Amino acid sequence: MEGEDQCDIRFRHITEITILTVQLIVEFAKRLPGFDKLLREDQIALLKACSSEVMMFRMARRYDVNSDSILFVNNQPYSRDSYNLAGMGDTIDDLLHFCRTMYNMKVDNAEYALLTAIVIFSAERPALIEGWKVEKIQEIYLEALRAYVDNRRKPKPGTVFAKLLSVLTELRTLGNQNSEMCFSLKLKNKKLPPFLAEIWDVDVKT
Repeated sequence: MEGEDQCDIRFRHITEITILTVQLIVEFAKRLPGFDKLLREDQIALLKACSSEVMMFRMARRYDVNSDSILFVNNQPYSRDSYNLAGMGDTIDDLLHFCRTMYNMKVDNAEYALLTAIVIFSAERPALIEGWKVEKIQEIYLEALRAYVDNRRKPKPGTVFAKLLSVLTELRTLGNQNSEMCFSLKLKNKKLPPFLAEIWDVDVKT
């Protein structure tokens, strides 16, 4: 756009790609067995609560170790400098550390998919009406991940399974940091697109 500075251009690019990513997350969740069995209110609550955490998983899958950056859907590398330029550098170091961790653990697509389902079906989310039902569904995916890891990660599947679950704690921290960054962007007068503001419960009014 004419008159835009590099900071605004980078910010716009990242938010546009983020919208696409969150839309893919929503579609993925809707196709997960068990999701359609939940109340609509609980479906919405889960999607709002999990989207930023699942987005971190998708970024980790797109991590390029050679450039220490994330290759988004346009295959353009987004590095620490890219995020700093966009005014979104507060969380990038922790995110890249998370990406490196997942890369070093050699997490494959099936493990990513099962971990994503486990994150989506988290009964700890606020405002759930039938949390017990969410928990029951999550248990199915936990057992599926355990069985898959037992088969793939010999000779120490138990250790790897524990490490994979420990990743979820770091993921929750990254999700919280994303919320804090959204609030920080609002204070800096950088408006998130309405779709992201709604799904992350950021007040779009100034």
